[in-house]
Amino acid sequence: MALDGCGQLCKVLLVIFNVLFMLVGLAMLCGGLYLRFSAEGPLNLDLKTDHFVVSVSVMMALGVLLLIIAIAGDYGSCGENKSALGVYIGLLSFLATLAIIAGVLASANLPKFSEHVGEFYATVYAQYLIKKDTIRGIILKLFHNTFDCCGLGGTVQTIMQETDTCPQEYSLLGISISTSTSCVTAILADLQRSSVLAAFLGIAGSMLVALVCSVVMYSSVKKSTYYSQPLTYY
Repeated sequence: MALDGCGQLCKVLLVIFNVLFMLVGLAMLCGGLYLRFSAEGPLNLDLKTDHFVVSVSVMMALGVLLLIIAIAGDYGSCGENKSALGVYIGLLSFLATLAIIAGVLASANLPKFSEHVGEFYATVYAQYLIKKDTIRGIILKLFHNTFDCCGLGGTVQTIMQETDTCPQEYSLLGISISTSTSCVTAILADLQRSSVLAAFLGIAGSMLVALVCSVVMYSSVKKSTYYSQPLTYY
């Protein structure tokens, strides 16, 4: 079909957005599956908490939803299919609305939200002390660099000799000494309503940009279909 200029531009943008959605969705789904089914210690010691299981399940569900959105978007944009674009628009609208609602609720109930984030970190950190795996190490480093903290912090962290993911440390006589604060304390103290709301609104904003592009392309495809219909003579 012959799309107009806006339709062609939106088609390119949608391809880029859908690649990003697919990568993020795969990361969330695979990461969630790995965390969920590798959370056992020696002698089948269960290292999962109820909060951890819920958080990881939400992560996997969002990953699946993002993958479905990316597939529908790719099929709709690359194939210029109105039905697929309609599904894409509906799913994007739902997810963007969900992100806005989640951001408002999280900022309005900041102490509870901070507590949940701290509990998730503490569980992953406890698992890492036993598992020493790369995935949990990456997650911990994200927390450590964001909140400038590390594990239990300071002297306790140094005694435990678990400073490999700490952002602040120095070596004394060959011993790695952590100068970072406790991450649970930092999370409870540093999370701000404005930053939490901005993070969720930023996620929703990127989806709304893709949503606008998909609506424009849907209109362009519909228009091109209308003008390309063969004339019938009687």
